Amino acid sequence: MNSAHFRAFLWLRWRLFANQVARGGIVSKIILVIGGVSAAFLTVTTFIVMFCAGLFGIPEVPAQHRPLVILAVWDGLALVFLLSWSSGLLAELQRTEAFSLQKFLHLPVSLGSAFTLNYLTSLVCLTMVLIAPMMVGFSLGLMIGLGPLAIVQLPLAAAFLFMVTALSYQMQGWLASLMVNKRRRRTIIVMVTLAFILLFQAPNLFNLFMPWTRGIEREDTITKQRKELDRALTAKEISDEQYRDRITKAVEEQNARDRQLVVSLKDWAWIANMALPIGWPAWGAAAAAEENVLPAIFGTLGLTLIGVASMWRSYRTTMRLYTGQYTAGAKVPAPASAPRPTTAALPAYFLERTLPGLSEQAAVIALTGLRSLLRALEVKMLLLSPIIMIVIFGGMFLRGGMNVPAGVVPLIAYGAVAMTLFTMGQLAGNQFGYDRSGFRVFVLSPAPRREILLGKNLAFLPLVAVLSAPMIALVAIFLPMRLDHLLALPFQFVSMFLIYCMMANVLSILAPMPVASGSLKPVSPKGLPMVLHMLFVFTVPTALAPTFAPLGIEALLEALDLSFGLPICLVLTVLIAAAVVALYRLVITAEGRFLQAREQKILDVVVAKAE
Repeated sequence: MNSAHFRAFLWLRWRLFANQVARGGIVSKIILVIGGVSAAFLTVTTFIVMFCAGLFGIPEVPAQHRPLVILAVWDGLALVFLLSWSSGLLAELQRTEAFSLQKFLHLPVSLGSAFTLNYLTSLVCLTMVLIAPMMVGFSLGLMIGLGPLAIVQLPLAAAFLFMVTALSYQMQGWLASLMVNKRRRRTIIVMVTLAFILLFQAPNLFNLFMPWTRGIEREDTITKQRKELDRALTAKEISDEQYRDRITKAVEEQNARDRQLVVSLKDWAWIANMALPIGWPAWGAAAAAEENVLPAIFGTLGLTLIGVASMWRSYRTTMRLYTGQYTAGAKVPAPASAPRPTTAALPAYFLERTLPGLSEQAAVIALTGLRSLLRALEVKMLLLSPIIMIVIFGGMFLRGGMNVPAGVVPLIAYGAVAMTLFTMGQLAGNQFGYDRSGFRVFVLSPAPRREILLGKNLAFLPLVAVLSAPMIALVAIFLPMRLDHLLALPFQFVSMFLIYCMMANVLSILAPMPVASGSLKPVSPKGLPMVLHMLFVFTVPTALAPTFAPLGIEALLEALDLSFGLPICLVLTVLIAAAVVALYRLVITAEGRFLQAREQKILDVVVAKAE
């Protein structure tokens, strides 16, 4: 690729970005400007802070502790970068090329050059903009503060960033080759997302399920010995001088154990950084502080070789993907034989069933929506968060040791429902965005728009109920509550769910966002819809707060001795649920008229852009 080709690619990339911003509207431009200024300010600030830390902070540390401090700082920078970079990969597991290689097959440009340009384009992200200057600033500060030998940290940091980005690029290319099969693609995305979530939660889960800590007394050793000595002194079993001597001895023994633990942790930290490639930048920087540059040199070479090998493998995978080697051996399935006609009565299928108390239109939409949600890949990805929360809260309950007041236990159960609703916001607040071209069915159907919204809301009900039930069951088993509070939970759930649905309906009608199939990422999002979705997240807790009032009123009356043993919370919760149901019946009719007035605009947004 010559300089003219390179400039043409850069101009094309800039033109695509400018066109996307222009289509986003004035709100998107304002948000982009604010975000850009904030990112630039944060980048400059963190660069200056890390530069001053390397220039003034590290030289003040005693020489014998300086390598360990540098090791800890570099480990922190590497860990922050890895976590931030990994979270960015979750946004798009399958690699999306900035420039599709298929569009360059007829141009006089080598595929290797286009591949390299796509890789360089993938480096332009917020994580790289924020973390890379921090590493550069800290290295420059150490180079000035400690001497020119610290300059070896700059190529070491660059090699580390190259290795991480090359490995992630290779993984995305490998996933892209596996996802040629659409059925396999769904399973892979769900499993990889679950693996990332479990990886991020591993420290918490490790702390929750440590078998060796169950039943162990956590009280400090010195405190226990002091209590025993205080008892002996009060009983006149020891003198004051013996008391002081034993206290001093206990403190010295504890300090000796602490020093031994610190030494052991230091040794393990050095071993881990030498053994793992992600720790080589910290190992090389710490060794450079002791005037030993060989670890930095070998670390730079090793990280660079890993990155080069990953890029070579990624290039081979990309070439095989675009030349059709992953689909060349696909077999065309034989045509299925026509089914034989039968006169026997067939059982009603899932979509042919009726729901009691609902019209035929609402029942069909509810059952169809539920089947669509259960099959959709993005829903499976979205439902991973509540499942992980169930595992975490379940571990907390199994470990025991939770001393919760009786009046707070119902709030924990209510919080489980609220958390489930909160995680469903991206889906419930953009109901028509996930319909894509299927939204034409609603526009062309003679069904009342009120029935469409009712069916949409009922489609979410089984998901929310099934995800909330395990957490509520854990609370009821391990934190027993009063019978009247337990009976109030179903009515509380109805109130919270209907209020949430009323708000989600308005957001779905007012701010639809097109979403690509198999993804949770909006296509060309505009600024105003994004702002409205953010406001929805902040206003949901406020809207649900009145449903907690019965519990607070009961607690207040009990504090004033005015409850007279009556189940006040249960009665008020039932009354609020009845009022919310009546309000929902009125509001959903008005929302149906609102949907009918905006359905053409929604159709233009969710169909044209998603396709």
